[in-house]
Amino acid sequence: MTRLLTFVALALALASAQVEARSKRIHITAKIVQTTFTGDIADPQLGDQLISSVKLFDKHDETEQVGTGTGVCTVASVKNLPDVKDTLFQCLLTATFDKGQIIFAGAAPLPVVGLVAEFGIVGGTDRFQKARGEATLTVLSPDTQDAVFELE
Repeated sequence: MTRLLTFVALALALASAQVEARSKRIHITAKIVQTTFTGDIADPQLGDQLISSVKLFDKHDETEQVGTGTGVCTVASVKNLPDVKDTLFQCLLTATFDKGQIIFAGAAPLPVVGLVAEFGIVGGTDRFQKARGEATLTVLSPDTQDAVFELE
């Protein structure tokens, strides 16, 4: 019985180590290249869209571009007008790297400095074909965001 328990414990430890080895963290900085809002940002209406394109840089060497990104966020809920901070967007975003794309989505408020928004990674292409996990975006300035992808 002791041998069986030892074997089970060892098997669980190895399985856990393999899962950890397969999880990956990508940490980048996104610099906004273009952005537009289809309505009046001071008076958002359902269906208005915030459309952006970004350049992605290595977090540790912000001169090395590692990819590009795009995003479309649609106003899905407007509460207590004219208090824009209560507006809720539904977003679909893509980070494109040399070896494939990571696609992530979710709901978030209007991006303002200091905002931290979490999104679900819903898939990808090529190397990221089976990607799942979470993406966390932090707004550092009006044109810069910190992005962390926790891939499972």
